[in-house]
Amino acid sequence: MTQQLELNAWINSSGSANDSWQRPDLPLDRIFSLDYYVDNARIAHRGGFSNIFMSDRPQLLINENTRPEQTFDPFVIFAAVLSQVPDIGAIVTASTTYGDPYTMARQLQSLNLLTNGRIGWNIVTSWHPEIAANFSADDLPDRAARYSKAEEFVEVVHKLWDSWQFPWNGKAEGENPFYGDVKPINHHGHYFNVAGPLNLPSPSWGRPKIVQAGGSGDGVALAARYADYVYAPSGSLEGSRAFRAELRDAALALGRPNNSLPKLMPAISPIIRSTDAEVECYKRDRLAASPVTEKDIEQLAGVLGVDLKRTTADKILSASDFQDVSQSVIPVGVVRARRTVALDNGLSLRGLAEVEKLPGLIATPDGIADHLISWWQSGAADGFTISPRYLPDDLEQFVDEVVPILQRRGVYPLSYDTRTKDAA
Repeated sequence: MTQQLELNAWINSSGSANDSWQRPDLPLDRIFSLDYYVDNARIAHRGGFSNIFMSDRPQLLINENTRPEQTFDPFVIFAAVLSQVPDIGAIVTASTTYGDPYTMARQLQSLNLLTNGRIGWNIVTSWHPEIAANFSADDLPDRAARYSKAEEFVEVVHKLWDSWQFPWNGKAEGENPFYGDVKPINHHGHYFNVAGPLNLPSPSWGRPKIVQAGGSGDGVALAARYADYVYAPSGSLEGSRAFRAELRDAALALGRPNNSLPKLMPAISPIIRSTDAEVECYKRDRLAASPVTEKDIEQLAGVLGVDLKRTTADKILSASDFQDVSQSVIPVGVVRARRTVALDNGLSLRGLAEVEKLPGLIATPDGIADHLISWWQSGAADGFTISPRYLPDDLEQFVDEVVPILQRRGVYPLSYDTRTKDAA
């Protein structure tokens, strides 16, 4: 357990709810405005968040049940936002499947220097098959090939970050005393051949923070080697605790010291109501408005790898009911989290489908705080990624009503001045 829990804020688009964009009281074009993202970042800053975070998928999906979730290039929007909002860090998402390591190293080091160390990189390998067509490719490589390339990609980026050690203290020796220690990397690998060095030096505070979200064996291996933060669906408390232990054990096995192990930051969508009665009323209304259908059960079975010919919708699920889904396009971490919710709570497919009809953590401010503290104290999380369903409303309500409770209970910093700077 870390000394105090951390919070990151997911600020994509209009929020995580599909109906968050088309709201009668707000203009549609707000999500294409810099001021909108600056305002959200300022709310997170007021709440003492370590980082703002954006997922990214370079494709536009249009249908009546969704919103433009990934729009601005994360590098560009966060460069603009951090120029106006102090203290808080930002995590950009960028793919190793459709990127170039020299360009990536240069972009990230640029932001690292320009923001005084307030930048991080969420490493993704891209999972949606339609992305390939936007990068002159016929098909998305399989998961094993994507992670194999990612390992080498991240290795090259780290080599490039370390290739120029500038004399920040004004003292240097050797052939290039004004430049400091500059060395080509001369990397020759399976996927990349990169000479280096990078044309930006490593700053005195070190490299950007690394974030990873994969829950597969390959994802855990990548996170164990490089990650400072691991983003994950929340799943169950026991499942999250087991996943955190797996990450930490894998990192320790690679020789990482105890004080630099990956921090697990599960995603939480808080839905705050004033009283317990309002909480129960919201849940009842939500389930009444959207009852579980047979189609819901069929879709859930497909995602989890449950054969409905062998397992009925009302049978309590066991681990033996789950078949291999490693070739599915759905991220393994998502499947893993949903399975643990069923197993640890003794749910059937129908029961799990009903739980998933509730779109977040529904509780009073004290109830939300109790949940976060319980997970943190139980070793199931080092902090949380707050994923507001409606921006900026839900983020502002969380900052105004939940953060003060966490601070009063002594588990969350009172200000940026009272914490050890370890944000991206």
